[in-house]
Amino acid sequence: MSERADAHIHLFEGGYQDSFMKRLGRPVDEAVVYASLAKDHGVKAALIVGYADVPWAAENTRFLKQMVAEYDWVYPAAYFDPSEPPTTDELAELQVAGFVGVSFYIFGPERVDALLAISDEVWQWLVSRRWLVSVNSKGDDWNAWQKVLGRHPELRLALSHLGLPPRQAAAPSARQARTAMASVLALAEFPQSRVKLSGFYALTDPGHDFPHRAAWPYVEALVDAYGVERLLWASDYSPCLDCLTFPQTVDLFSKMPFLTAEDRTRIEGSNLLALLEDVKN
Repeated sequence: MSERADAHIHLFEGGYQDSFMKRLGRPVDEAVVYASLAKDHGVKAALIVGYADVPWAAENTRFLKQMVAEYDWVYPAAYFDPSEPPTTDELAELQVAGFVGVSFYIFGPERVDALLAISDEVWQWLVSRRWLVSVNSKGDDWNAWQKVLGRHPELRLALSHLGLPPRQAAAPSARQARTAMASVLALAEFPQSRVKLSGFYALTDPGHDFPHRAAWPYVEALVDAYGVERLLWASDYSPCLDCLTFPQTVDLFSKMPFLTAEDRTRIEGSNLLALLEDVKN
């Protein structure tokens, strides 16, 4: 088994409160569970996408600092509300703590406007350290990044969940897929932008419809636009567990006839490992 690297997981103190982990009726140590899964499936590294936009997750950055000290596979990205962006001093403190990126959730005009107001000083700091910028967004909201990347084309943008194109019950045509993903595909012109192949449960109806054939045209469009060298497997642990087993989040690539074994090796691990090795900390 080649080494794998997971480009999008979450770790919360007490476990993710809006999904599977809450069903267990007691706090769950998600890191212990993930460490076991990582060992079984050859996962060497995981990008932990910070999220602190709800009260129960407000201390997520503090918690991720603890996780860096406990696990060698933890590579965290700190969450920031774009209306309260980081200062370069705050980023420097996170760098010392072992962080490798930042996380934004950009949905709606207010957050788009706040994103566009972030200073060039912050973006340049991220570029110079080769940090990853993990983003959850969708539709036309992705267009805001045209302006940011136009000024900072070397920014390492990582689009989560294929950019969240519309959920499909049946596979769209190639043309329909490209139309639905137009704002995401347009960002391929910037050489450091990348897309996470994750969250397939949110792209097909029903979400448990493994191996998610209805979303395959989206993947093919991304391969054409970005090339396999800029695509990253991501499990979306632990929210994925409501619909799928952990191995299913990666095994679906072996079902896709348009991906070779070499393609899968890159997508499932080597692409992200190369990015993490290049971060300046």
